[in-house]
Amino acid sequence: MPNDIETATSLDKFKDILAERYDTLSNRLKQVADFISEEPMVVAFETMSVISVKAGVPISTLSRFANTFGFDGFSKMQVLFSDQYFHKPRDYKERIKRAKSEGVSQIESIQDIFENLGESNIKAMEDLLIGIPSSKLEDAVTLLSSANTIYVQGVRRAYPVASYLWYMLLKGDSNTVLVDGAGGMRSPMLKQIKSEDVLLITTFKPHAQESIAAIERAREVGAKIVAITDSQMSEHGRQADICFEIIENDVMEFRSLTSAMFIAQTLAVGLML
Repeated sequence: MPNDIETATSLDKFKDILAERYDTLSNRLKQVADFISEEPMVVAFETMSVISVKAGVPISTLSRFANTFGFDGFSKMQVLFSDQYFHKPRDYKERIKRAKSEGVSQIESIQDIFENLGESNIKAMEDLLIGIPSSKLEDAVTLLSSANTIYVQGVRRAYPVASYLWYMLLKGDSNTVLVDGAGGMRSPMLKQIKSEDVLLITTFKPHAQESIAAIERAREVGAKIVAITDSQMSEHGRQADICFEIIENDVMEFRSLTSAMFIAQTLAVGLML
């Protein structure tokens, strides 16, 4: 194993290193990277045999993936995931175990929809509480507070989050622009972004062309990017200076915005302190 490989000592640091090196991975290793990003709890609790089946790769690929990132075996890498969950209060551990054992509920009534949406949102928010370290929140608030102007963007499903963020940031007297494209002015608004500004963007798969254009503009001028998105391994997540990865559960193929709003509200209120 090469001595110059940086080995992460926390799950958040591991995700950052993984995002930085994602483009250099083979297709097979990218498949593992995508899986562990989307199913961290499976990685934390299951055996290699189960993980290999769920990820659709041989066990040897899991070992190779771990070695690529400086770990002496997959189990050593797996500790980062298990520690992230087990170093939490007892009630979280019990809820995680329960979530593993519960199957998909059959939906036959409006009450079923109500309960399934509620349980899904609760689980997604609990995952955020477990998975996002306070240091990342603090770094994001520091970055946003140092911006000359905060450009907020979110389109399609992400638009309500962006609109709410803009409203909250204005209430906190931040110099904020909502890049909403009203009157066909999206492109001229993006051209106003400068290196001393921050792009605060919410974007989910399939990423809209408007989101791609905003990120490209921010990168072009050297502006920092804070992203709320569904995969840190996506091109958009990897280009962000700070990425908040949220994984919403779907009910009847509908995905909630609860977790994204949770992060948005946290950042906006944090800037008011």
